[in-house]
Amino acid sequence: MHQGRLLTTLGTVLLLDVLRVFLPSLITVFGQAGATSPELIGAYALVWFLAPFLFVGLARRVPPLGIALAAGALLAVGRVGLQFTQGGYPQLYLASALVGVGAVWLVCTAMATAADGRLTAHGMMVGVVAGTAASAVIHTALGTVDLVWRAGALAWAAVLVVALAFPVLAARVWRTAAADAAPTRARAWLALGPLLFLAGLYTANPAVAQTVGATPYSAAALSVVAVLSVALAASPRRFTPNPLLPLAVLLAALTTLWLAPQLPNDVPGTLPAWTLAALLLGQLALATCAGWATAGTPEPDALVSPVRTGLLASVGLLLLVVLVFAFYAAYDLHVPNEYVPFAALAVLAAAILPRTRGAATVPDQRRTHQVIAVAAAVALAATVTAPLLRTSGADSGSASGSDTAELRVAAYNVRMGFGMDGRLSVAEQAEVLRELDADVIALSEVDRGWLLNGGHDGLSLLAGHLGMNAYWGPADGPFWGDALLTDLPVTEVRGYPLPDSGPTGAQALAVTMEWADAEVTVISTHLQPEGYDLGNPSARGQFDELLLLADQVRERTSAPVVVAGDLNFEPEEMRLAQSGLLDAFAEVRPFPTMVSGARSDQQIDHVLISEDLAPSDPANPDVPHSDHRPIAVTLTPAGQGRPGHTGEE
Repeated sequence: MHQGRLLTTLGTVLLLDVLRVFLPSLITVFGQAGATSPELIGAYALVWFLAPFLFVGLARRVPPLGIALAAGALLAVGRVGLQFTQGGYPQLYLASALVGVGAVWLVCTAMATAADGRLTAHGMMVGVVAGTAASAVIHTALGTVDLVWRAGALAWAAVLVVALAFPVLAARVWRTAAADAAPTRARAWLALGPLLFLAGLYTANPAVAQTVGATPYSAAALSVVAVLSVALAASPRRFTPNPLLPLAVLLAALTTLWLAPQLPNDVPGTLPAWTLAALLLGQLALATCAGWATAGTPEPDALVSPVRTGLLASVGLLLLVVLVFAFYAAYDLHVPNEYVPFAALAVLAAAILPRTRGAATVPDQRRTHQVIAVAAAVALAATVTAPLLRTSGADSGSASGSDTAELRVAAYNVRMGFGMDGRLSVAEQAEVLRELDADVIALSEVDRGWLLNGGHDGLSLLAGHLGMNAYWGPADGPFWGDALLTDLPVTEVRGYPLPDSGPTGAQALAVTMEWADAEVTVISTHLQPEGYDLGNPSARGQFDELLLLADQVRERTSAPVVVAGDLNFEPEEMRLAQSGLLDAFAEVRPFPTMVSGARSDQQIDHVLISEDLAPSDPANPDVPHSDHRPIAVTLTPAGQGRPGHTGEE
């Protein structure tokens, strides 16, 4: 592969690696998981993506290639420094600065293609596609847990190899003899933002593929297809007659991902396994569109200059943060976001159309295709082997069996898998849940692939650590919601949408399982009251609907019912007298369910039980792996419970 392409590939991998730290740090550290307004969070993020505009004017005095190589080297060194941070504001500020540096690198690299023949526009765009593919392969092989969240010599070694490779290759590119520039149309660089956004949101996101396909090998398939898609980006004219075809395929893929969650299903909102095909075809189409953007020469009278190229590349990259926050801030601002992927597609089409009349700017691609074929084989081996290695070393399940008359139930709002320090804490969350020795675990705020949170599949990670079976209940879109873990034999799984009220959607996931020669239904939920006030009519309606659902389940199954999760209400607000449910922690006051801090005296996570169950042995360990504490209680048939409570642990 050409040195310029490889350099762009390495830089893109570094930029995406930093971006997956920057975005969740915004939410968990700067945003304090909802305490800061989304408008302020978006403004903070926007500042760092404005940095490239400051360097565009320097192109008249300083070679843009020099700026690009210097910024890329700084990005590589900073990425090593990010490994030293242990969360908190050092992680946030360093990741923020590195995102700005990475944006400068990408924009100045685009400018260099219009001023210096050592880098070509098409080669750079192919390198960006290859970088997203390589990042998908690495993320898949790591089980969606980035190297920055890992300790040990192997993690450090991998970071150093990637980081040191960039300045070494940059020096070789700089020493290459200069040649006449072969620029592309400046507006082709508007494609940068939509390309990175759609790849991160859907088509090159291993966590999304794993959620859709319900197996780690779905992520492996996506990674291999992402590598193969580089060939389409390199030779778009060879595979498609014109850019309208990949644009149409991408439109069909996005439409499928939008409509599929609305199809009838026992658990509303889930994506059927066949939608994995939409992800795979979407990635092939997206890469082809990117290739078409730069696979030609501009018209002879077209205005192409480093400054114009830099301005439009800066706008294109700025669109990335605009699209990300337009999509995800909608969950807090109560505005539609279904249009956002289609808006990204419209910008992509504007960058490509009308079709360029110039000849392709790249020579024969047979050598490139051979390299891609080898890379795809390596990606297949790495991404298929990695899940096997993780499975072979997986922890044994924590369930205590279905033959006893005791049922240990836990509930945990995992805050998308991030601890109070802003670091991914799924392993620590799993460890504290294991210590609670629960048969059934209700999880709230589970993230299964949100780009905003770094693209992790938190549910699969927790299930893998604990060796338990996972059941998914999407609450607001197919990749965010609640879940239930258990090893008890499950006889029925149903999901129920709850009325709209607060910042995000809410649902109730009812899982019926065999227990003590009978059955029990556990409902995992996370209520989202408007203003967190039960006096609000919509909030009361959401809570009353949950109680009605529990009563209907009890009547239908004639089995005990348990409701567990983050209900966002204090005990005195719930008014359970007429519901047929009891507060499992009624005998324990105080029983805080938030970690030590500003709201540490609140009890908003609950386990509610039907009257034929008796609680004992409550636990609420104060651990900083989320902003909530995990809670647990042992349930027995009424009249057989063990007396006494152990209190806080």
